[in-house]
Amino acid sequence: MTAAATARLRLRGGAAKIAAMSVYALQKLIRDVNRKPACREAFFQSAENFAAGYHLAQPEREALIKRDVRALYAMGVHGLLLRPFTLLHKMPEPDYLKAIRGD
Repeated sequence: MTAAATARLRLRGGAAKIAAMSVYALQKLIRDVNRKPACREAFFQSAENFAAGYHLAQPEREALIKRDVRALYAMGVHGLLLRPFTLLHKMPEPDYLKAIRGD
């Protein structure tokens, strides 16, 4: 299942139908990238390798690597973590707002 499909399922109230996700680990990874320069550098060098150090479900890993903001938000990543993460990736605010709103 793709990250976008997982996000749509969750938005429709079908979260119980998908494997339990580790939103805590996902948020911890994003927090580490946001706040720790060494983690940020490692993430920018290889998001795949960096993500391997965290216990993420496959849909979470896919959304993170693709920087699928809509899916990350739908999976439960808090906006106070997600917005700084998107700023690091130079995502303009209008694009961020469209993504989390599903526009």
